[in-house]
Amino acid sequence: MAGLLDPLGSARVLSVHCGAVTDPARTVSELTSGLTGTHCAPETLSLRLDQVGDGYSTLTEAAMAALTLTARTEGIVLDPIYTGRAMAGLMAAVEEGEVVPGQRTIFLHSGGMPGLFGHAPTLAKLEEALTFSSP
Repeated sequence: MAGLLDPLGSARVLSVHCGAVTDPARTVSELTSGLTGTHCAPETLSLRLDQVGDGYSTLTEAAMAALTLTARTEGIVLDPIYTGRAMAGLMAAVEEGEVVPGQRTIFLHSGGMPGLFGHAPTLAKLEEALTFSSP
């Protein structure tokens, strides 16, 4: 998020907190200020805090729904902690009208695949959700 704020501005960058740091707004503000040399006020950030659930390593229902929908509709595999929560946040933003259907939107998938393989129960749930049975 910090690297995108300077060229795009805070109004055009939506970020989703995944639980990796205790104060994400302050952390992003400090990183952005360090990169640009100008102050970035934490309260100006568009930062969703609603996707952490019970904690960093816990799979949320919203993340599982995002993993499943994205795999089914886009053929994209997400990890349950970072990109799964980020997609869940994007889906919530669309549902709430913050991101408008038809509006050009870029979802930056920056990795996380090794994280997926560290969550065997999530892989099993995803495989079950994506398995189609024959009539």
